Amino acid sequence: MIVSSQWQHLCMIRGDAIMPGANNGADAFVRSADSVDSTERLVWIESAQTWNIDLPGAQEISTFALARDVGDGGAAAPSFLYLVQTDIPDDIVDEYTQWYDVEHLPRLVSVPGILRARRYEAVNAQPRYLTAYDLSDVNAFESPQGLIARKTPWTERMRSKFMNARRSTWRLTDSAQ
Repeated sequence: MIVSSQWQHLCMIRGDAIMPGANNGADAFVRSADSVDSTERLVWIESAQTWNIDLPGAQEISTFALARDVGDGGAAAPSFLYLVQTDIPDDIVDEYTQWYDVEHLPRLVSVPGILRARRYEAVNAQPRYLTAYDLSDVNAFESPQGLIARKTPWTERMRSKFMNARRSTWRLTDSAQ
């Protein structure tokens, strides 16, 4: 398993909690975001260590371990964060991992507007798997290049196995690279 990020852990907080502003430094990289589709807020904390956080108003606090990081973010700062959370049957975990690492993430980060992709596994969250995409263009997945990158037989087969899938798009309000 290849991991290229210095931040090996993620704490994702959703809800109406009063969220701290960006506090980026040696211990953590913090982003905040607003949902594109609702009034929900998100705080995204990438860290070298796991955190225990309890915030009033938080509807969901999830922690994840980084499994794969693809792309360097490019010259453009991301404006959006697209998240896919899912469970999969236990008997296809190895193929799921191979599909994401060998085909899916590398193809997607080659699409203009998709700057970076990270795959995480839950430490204490459901669904168990999370993939995060840094986007400079919220419509990158629907572009001609995005559609070509996403439409493969292997992708179709793997997506048919997704359970409890949740997809969400977030407009970054605090994003320091």
